Amino acid sequence: MSDLLSIATIVLAGIVQASLQLSLGGLVLLYHSSMGRHKRRKTRYLAKNYIIGACAISFVIVCAGAFVIQHLFGGPMTQEWMMIIVGAFAACSLVMWLGYFRDGKGTELWLPKSFSRFITRRAKYTNDNIEAFSLGMLSAFAEFPITLAIYFVVANCLLNVKLPLLAVLIYIAIISIPMVALKINIKTGKNIIAAQKWRIKNKRFAKFFSGSGFAVLAIFLIAFWVM
Repeated sequence: MSDLLSIATIVLAGIVQASLQLSLGGLVLLYHSSMGRHKRRKTRYLAKNYIIGACAISFVIVCAGAFVIQHLFGGPMTQEWMMIIVGAFAACSLVMWLGYFRDGKGTELWLPKSFSRFITRRAKYTNDNIEAFSLGMLSAFAEFPITLAIYFVVANCLLNVKLPLLAVLIYIAIISIPMVALKINIKTGKNIIAAQKWRIKNKRFAKFFSGSGFAVLAIFLIAFWVM
């Protein structure tokens, strides 16, 4: 496979992962709970470390995935395994369309309520940069059942490019866009409550976009990696 096709796959996978809501929702919680207790500068540092943590765990998982694939297959995955990934994307697409958000007016996700309460509690009591970094890692890792297939596709693509470090940095930059955009909006004076109202208003579109993204990614893999 060419470098261009691998980079295109990484970009598409990154866009799909960036459309997911857990890491962004965790950052909203952190802002909401921190702004009333800390100075704005302190809150900005907490948000920055949260974003770094969320990106760091994805970086580590993708690099570890590339190592595992190389060790198991001696190179990129076979077409049979790519078809399994396609099936996983199809399943994720249905999950996104049918059950990603819980019923109600808010943006509560499919996570078990005990785990959701744990993340909310950790966001409420996050007071230093290490805790914010850990919360970011936790929020990204919590969506692992949905992002696992994405990680494997990106990891597989890293084995096909001449500059894997550049490729993985492109992927990390893409998945960080929603969080960075929120941080910039808050820094320029926007209200976190307004941001959350926007998420609630557009959650149906977010669900549709993410589900469609997984479907498009599955079709893309069939067309260019399997056929």
